[in-house]
This record gives sequence, structure tokens and C-alpha cells, in this order.
Amino acid sequence: MAYELTVAFNDIMNIYSRNHKIVNGHDLKEAYEYAEAKHAGMTRGTGEPYISHPLRTARLICEWGFESDMIIAAILHDVVEDCDTPLSEIEEKFGPHIARIVDAVTALSDRDFSDRTLTKVQRDLLSDAKLQKKMNEKALYIKIADRIDNLNTLSGVKESKRIPKAEHTREIIIPMAKLANAYHFVDILEELCFQTEHPEMYEKIKSWCKKVLDENSRRYRKSLDTLSGIFDPHCRHESKELDFCSRYITDFIHQQRPCVSIFRQLIDHAGNIKKDLEKILSKEHIPLYDLTLIVSDELEKENSILRPNDIFFQYFDKILSNRGFYLIKYCSTTYKDACYFILSDKMDNLYRLFVRTVKSYQRFLYGSIIDSDNRFSITDVNEIDPRETYNEKIKVFRKDGSSMLIDKGATVLDFAFYIHSDLGYHFAYAMVDESRTQLPAYTRLNDGDTITIVADEKNIPDITWFKYAKTSKAVHFLVRYFESHYNFVTREYRVS
Repeated sequence: MAYELTVAFNDIMNIYSRNHKIVNGHDLKEAYEYAEAKHAGMTRGTGEPYISHPLRTARLICEWGFESDMIIAAILHDVVEDCDTPLSEIEEKFGPHIARIVDAVTALSDRDFSDRTLTKVQRDLLSDAKLQKKMNEKALYIKIADRIDNLNTLSGVKESKRIPKAEHTREIIIPMAKLANAYHFVDILEELCFQTEHPEMYEKIKSWCKKVLDENSRRYRKSLDTLSGIFDPHCRHESKELDFCSRYITDFIHQQRPCVSIFRQLIDHAGNIKKDLEKILSKEHIPLYDLTLIVSDELEKENSILRPNDIFFQYFDKILSNRGFYLIKYCSTTYKDACYFILSDKMDNLYRLFVRTVKSYQRFLYGSIIDSDNRFSITDVNEIDPRETYNEKIKVFRKDGSSMLIDKGATVLDFAFYIHSDLGYHFAYAMVDESRTQLPAYTRLNDGDTITIVADEKNIPDITWFKYAKTSKAVHFLVRYFESHYNFVTREYRVS
């Protein structure tokens, strides 16, 4: 389905009215009129009025069924960043709750650093660190909606900025969506990034999908209609077991598989993507539809024996196997967030079938925000390089017994710099746990290690230390040391 660019405030109100029984549109209208006035005269690269972007962002939030506070924040999300408006004004007019959400998605600008001049790279890194530090469960979905609209409207963005926008999405936004278990939005964002970063491959896969679907349209349609009929909870079956199972089925959904999902499968199975592409890209290898059988949460409450997958097996044994469907194998997704069955029909068309409970399907769509006790936050932000915030961590302990998280693969030298820069600069050796063995700088840390660092003022870094530093923080301090102590023109050390 094509992305709808045209949006009016009334469209948002109509969607909101459909999704909510009680509607108070006064606050929404006030936010719209305020944002429209603030963005007056501003245009985007596409030439459209700038207000179209926050309205589309708000429409997405509204379509996803979120409450009015998030819709208001979506309408206002660029006012502080782009209109030279102080956050205090948002707080005064719309309250501290809305202001906190808007602040979390507002990038830093030059006015935030009036006392010093930063390069764009430095400002962007600090903005990403702020984004991660202030992110909360509501602001996250506004940032996701904002980025979905940005990636859908790249025609108005300079060619040189399109790839960096997708790269930033992959390195900063998508990992946050994964932390929130919002894998439906991960799929959407990854599809848009794939379209931007690999346009030729995207078009090749898209064209191939269309060709296969056109050539096999009758078979696909018949198979999907058959499956929809079989899994219809109101359909009466001859088997009593199926009548019992059908009471737990709440829905059956089918949709075409995203191109990026197919691309990931190609990468997994191709030794040489150019040589193997045509061989692998066939309907005998690639499922083109994702099917979802949704089962009531009551199943696990009322029945201690049956599990959601058992419902599918009952249908497969009693009906599907007699209708020409074959069960090929059971797999897990790339991110191990779900498992699925691969089915084949009579013409060898493949399908991925997921079995989810209502709650797990809602969690797939929206992430852990649906859990009342969820409080999304990122507690260990890497301010030197925010992309490394999402690196896999291990827990280690200082000499005093207090714990800290550090990147998996880090060395004792990294640990020293994490404690204090001077401890890193004068590193002599380390001792782990109760051992008195003097360990060199390149010694890797293991989960649960207790580390003692021994420093010597006579020790100073040399260039080989860069080989031992595995974290951005340690590298950052080493770079600062050599910049201040080494004359790169004369290639001589400067005495402090």
C-alpha cells in the first residue's frame, strides 16, 4: 500500500474518534493550531508546508491507537527543535508531561552550546546521547513514527543525506525499538532502510515477488481462502476436537512478506550473492506470505495440556494435511523473537505461519508498552559513541565489590579507563579475583570477574595500547592523550 502523503487535522480527529469512545478534541485542536502557527511559512525539501510532517507523524500515532497525550506530543514534536521555541513554553501551555515527551525527541542545536562551538559530528553524537538518556516509552513511538515519515519522504532530501538517515535509523532508532520488543516497527523501519540503502536489490526482490504472485495468483488466492475458511472460529467442523479448538481461535491474518525479510533469508543461504541469487530466489525456497493464527489468552489459563502450537497441529492433522498442505519445518526469526512453521501448498508455494496468543500478538505489534509495569529507559548510555550503547554487555566488579557493565570483549585496560582516565594512562597490570597473577593490558574480561588495577606514575601510553583498547571510551582517552602529548608535525613528544 502506497504511503499517504496528504493529511489534514480532521483526518486525525476522525481516526481518533473511531478508536476511542470518549473524545475531547479541544486539546488536540489547540496543539494543532499552535504548531501550525509556529511552523507557518516553513517548507520541507519536498516543497510541502512543514506542518504536513508533524500531522503525518500524529496520524501514525493515532492509527496505532495511542492516547491523546501522544498525539499532541507528535503534533508538537518539532516545535522546540525547528522553531526556536523554548521547552518552557510547551510546558506552560500543554503541561510538564507533554513537555517531557517533546524534550525526549528534540535534537540539540547550536543554541544549546552558546559557550562553545561544536562540529556537526560532535553535535549529532551529543544529540543521540541525549535521545537515549531521555527516551521513555511514549517518546519512543513518536520517534519511530517521525522516522517512518522521514524515510517515506526522502525524495525531498539531498542524495548525500539519504544514506546517513537510514544508517542512523539502523544504529540508533531500530535498537531502541528492539529493546522495547516492538518488532513490528523494527520490520517497518528495516524495510524502509533496505529500500534506501539497497535500492537495486530492493527493486529486484520486489519485482520478483510481483512476478511470482502474478503467475500463481489463482493458487495463492485459493490457498489463502482455504486457510481463512479453515481457521474461521465460526466454522463448524466434523471433528469434535476441532470444535473444541475453534473456541480459542480469535483471528487469522495474512499479508505479503517484507522484502527485507526475504533479503535476510538470501544472505543466510548465499555463499556468493551475485552467483547464488537467481538459484535461491525461487518460490520453492522463499515464502512470500506471512500468516498469523491468533489464539485466545484463555487457552493457557483454562487448559494445562494444550499450547497455542497444539491448536495448529490439531488443524493440520485433521484438515490441512488432507487439503494438500505440507509441513516443511519449524524455524525462528532472525532476532529470535518468535518461531514459525513453513507450510507448502499443492503447487509448492511456501508460507510462514506464526501462532501467537492475543497478548503476544499485541506485544509484537506495539512492544512491551502494552505491559502496565513497563518503564522503558536506557540506563547505560555510551556518550562517546551512542551506537555502542546497544553492544552486548557483561557484568564485572570493582575491587570494592561494586558492579558495572562493560562491553563484551573489553580488556582490563578498557576497565581501567572506565574507572578513571588517570588509572588508564598509568596502567601497569591487573589482577582478577583472588589471583595475584599480574595480567597484561590485553587480557579480556569475563562475566563476573572482580578486577584490581595497579597503576604506576612512570608508565605512560604508547601507540601499541590502541591494539588493547576495545571500547570507544578507552580509545577516546588515548586519542586525547596523544593529541596533547605528541607533536604530529615534528613527531616528538611534548613534555607536560
